[in-house]
Amino acid sequence: MSAWEIFYKNIIPQKLVASGDKVVLAVSGGADSMCMLHLFWRLQKKIGIDILAVNLNHGLRKEAVKEAKLVSDFCVKLGIKCSQGSLDVKGYAEDFKLSIETAARDLRYAALEDIAREKKFNKISTAHNANDNAETVLMWLIRGSGNFEGIPQTRKIDKKLEIVRPLLPIKRALIDEYVKKQKIPFCTDKSNFSLEYTRNKIRHSVLPAVEKINPAAVERIFSLSKIQERENAYLEDISIKFAKSCAKTKKNRILLDLTMFLRYNEALKYRILKNILPEHKYGVQVYAVMRQILSSGKTPLRLSGGWTVKINNKKAVFER
Repeated sequence: MSAWEIFYKNIIPQKLVASGDKVVLAVSGGADSMCMLHLFWRLQKKIGIDILAVNLNHGLRKEAVKEAKLVSDFCVKLGIKCSQGSLDVKGYAEDFKLSIETAARDLRYAALEDIAREKKFNKISTAHNANDNAETVLMWLIRGSGNFEGIPQTRKIDKKLEIVRPLLPIKRALIDEYVKKQKIPFCTDKSNFSLEYTRNKIRHSVLPAVEKINPAAVERIFSLSKIQERENAYLEDISIKFAKSCAKTKKNRILLDLTMFLRYNEALKYRILKNILPEHKYGVQVYAVMRQILSSGKTPLRLSGGWTVKINNKKAVFER
């Protein structure tokens, strides 16, 4: 199937976007987002939606000015409304001691939300695709997060606003094919080839090696992540209810009733711990806390963010 066929068959049955929706499109100028812009232009004619392209200059590369013009010119050609803005990513990263990647993502989503609310739009669409999802799953696997559900297809921000990712089932190769066939202009971000970033190492080294073993690896990882997403949603609801019964949370102190906690199913125990851990909820930290509980360790276990956990009178006491 073509990118358009997968896009349309994904978006309609799942009601990612419906007639009457007003959708903000995050358009960087790269092939993925320019493909999304064109797909939504076609969708607009079929189901009657309102779309607004938003291009944000992160202030990190000189090429961003050229990319902004490319997006603006293409929007004029298609008759699509376009809004542009700039972000101080470096300053934000320094102020809050974040990586450039994290700072850029935080500011980008915040800006998209602000624009959507200001314009009274109810959806934000990003151009994440199946390769992005596979890279995310592999990155989390390597970091030991214990989570294989990948990038979510949708994410509710509140009752009035939702993030959707309709390109998620589409492989990057199909996007490139669509862009070439439709003669869609795009820019290439050179930083995407820098092996300084973990995601780029996975994109250019790890994932191609995996695809040599199984050419359908991206599709298989996508299927796995969707199964995991459904199962996680079900188990998450149960574990949240159980966590409320056995854990009392305050600002700098969490008390976990071990008498009740240890009665639960093994899988739920780990999920409960992940829910109540105050910082960096990676699998390795969850397992360390579980070992502390099972061994009744008296010496406090140091966690991230200045937190410790110790076992005291059939309670696990988390303190900062």
